[in-house]
Amino acid sequence: MQRLFTIAAAALVLSVASAHAQGIGIKGGLSFGNVSNRGLLPGSLATRTGFAIGLGLSSSPGLLGFGAEGLYAQRGVGDATDPNARRLDYIDVPVYLRAMLPIPGLAPFAYAGPQFSFELRCRAGADPCPDANRAKTSYAATIGAGARLGTSRALTIEGRYVYGLTDLKLGTVTDAASYQTRSFLILVGIGF
Repeated sequence: MQRLFTIAAAALVLSVASAHAQGIGIKGGLSFGNVSNRGLLPGSLATRTGFAIGLGLSSSPGLLGFGAEGLYAQRGVGDATDPNARRLDYIDVPVYLRAMLPIPGLAPFAYAGPQFSFELRCRAGADPCPDANRAKTSYAATIGAGARLGTSRALTIEGRYVYGLTDLKLGTVTDAASYQTRSFLILVGIGF
């Protein structure tokens, strides 16, 4: 029931955002995922490098605006050969307030806001994750900055940090510490 409520809330946020949006665009890039407190997980887990791709809605370029996105993103730690690795695939729905310096030709911007993530898949090594109590919906805070290049069909380049707030409840954890995702994304987008 909670998952259905969260999906309905995210759909409502996106529909309200799209009603007021002035621009739509496609974004994609690299995602460098990690998990907090990974030092207590068995083995030496490395950052998972994946990708993110999706659609974004934004208000018209001005000093203050908003944005909302729907992105497929890969996060987690380790690779397919490590049985202790966790490779997580999500649909991320960040909603943020954006501040932009609307300079013709080059408009730097910064943004921050909440993110709702819906798990599509979790793999432990090459198998499905055994963590039965793991949250399928997670929440995060996002902060980012970038630049908009050009005016029509604007190209954007940005960096984003995603600070997970939901405990992953990983089954390989040897203590009661909380484990959240941490990600850094480098995204390139084009608006229509």
